Amino acid sequence: MRKSNASVFLILALVMFVVAVLRWFMKGWIDSRGISETVGSLLASITVVLLVGLVVIFAREGRAPEGRYWNAAGWWIALAVWSQVLVISGILLAARTGASTYYSEMVAQHRDLPPVQHALSHGVALVFLAGIGLLLGWPVYWVTKRGRGTAVRPAA
Repeated sequence: MRKSNASVFLILALVMFVVAVLRWFMKGWIDSRGISETVGSLLASITVVLLVGLVVIFAREGRAPEGRYWNAAGWWIALAVWSQVLVISGILLAARTGASTYYSEMVAQHRDLPPVQHALSHGVALVFLAGIGLLLGWPVYWVTKRGRGTAVRPAA
């Protein structure tokens, strides 16, 4: 299962990278069409890919005969770290270039945060993100584990 977990991780990491690049450019495309900033941000959301990844990782591990919750948890945490590396990089790059991107947008009371502090807050949020993912992954893993078939032994 280890090799297929690595493949799933690499595929999800690549999809996240593509979404991160699209997120950089989409603000200009979406704003010119009159679509709200919230909807545009959601369309290019690394978090959506991360949630899909959570379900895929924990469900695959739950279905595997040798599957273990902590194995899925490790891959989930690695994917969560990768997602935050992309987000933090986007925030810092947008601040450095002065580009108007979805990385430079912030909601409500956080609009006054300096970009470096905004980026650091995502690093701290990683702990909460990982914990929430572990909690959400638990029922996905156990539901799929209950659905895994037991091996039938031939009569001797």
